[in-house]
Amino acid sequence: MVRWLVLAALGEWLLLRTITRAAIHVPKSPLIITLYGVVNQVGQFTAVLAALLALVLLLWIAWEIRRALWLPLGLVGLAGLSLLFLFLVPPVWLALAYQLLALAAVLLLSTARQETRARTGLAGAAARFFPAAALAAGLAVQLLPNLYSLLNLPGPPPLTGRLFNLGELLVAASVFSWWWGYGRVRSWQPWVLAALPAFLFTASFLRDPAMTGILTIWSTGLTLFLPWPIYAVALWLAGVTVLANWRQRPQLVNAILLLLAAGYAPQLSSQLFAALIALWLLNRPALSVPAPTAPRRRNLSPAPPLFERPV
Repeated sequence: MVRWLVLAALGEWLLLRTITRAAIHVPKSPLIITLYGVVNQVGQFTAVLAALLALVLLLWIAWEIRRALWLPLGLVGLAGLSLLFLFLVPPVWLALAYQLLALAAVLLLSTARQETRARTGLAGAAARFFPAAALAAGLAVQLLPNLYSLLNLPGPPPLTGRLFNLGELLVAASVFSWWWGYGRVRSWQPWVLAALPAFLFTASFLRDPAMTGILTIWSTGLTLFLPWPIYAVALWLAGVTVLANWRQRPQLVNAILLLLAAGYAPQLSSQLFAALIALWLLNRPALSVPAPTAPRRRNLSPAPPLFERPV
């Protein structure tokens, strides 16, 4: 089910939040209009499928970890409130409760399974900490205005912009930590293949920085306040990490792709659920097992991986 969720979430991200919005600035011939309608319909289908799969998988996770008590209760509460919001516009206090549950779920997920972390070292711990901290920062930015409104405090809340920028910096740190912990490979293949999206981003930014910034906000929630080469390198390293672990650590690949599809500071419940599921995958024991060293040459050798193993 996780793979289907990853495919649906990527489809919603690339089709609805990226391609269709980028197509707004393309001259509309009859053929383009027809293609736009088809892409939009397919994107709507993937969005609905991703929402359903994320809801079911979140409830399944709550059942799997039911002995933890507080975390499964929080996940069930998030699922229940998201369904309730389909039928009513939530008052401020209920929206605040939802955001507090989401923030608590992030903190509980990021502190779960302490016994598995000792076997991964600092790099493995960083690969889990930075995405959880980035998601928590994005949720806190969304929570503060509702808190101020409920308490009748004059707004806007102070330091909100800096907190948002801190979360965006943590997003970039997450990618570097994934690469450092799991993506350093000797083979040139993942480096070359992963350079394509980074090159396209660089070309787009150099051609029209303003439009690229707008599309990036729509697509991922990032404002590009950091120097643009950082985002290009981060995109490159994310691709390298995914390709290097495609067969060796599919759990890590699924988590990275779900976080990319969810974006920074998720706006929809389905995107938030995808990010929470990704944090759960990052904390699974399978990632705590070190990668086996390359076997010596013998008469019988295992099938080669897609790319060379990490250094």
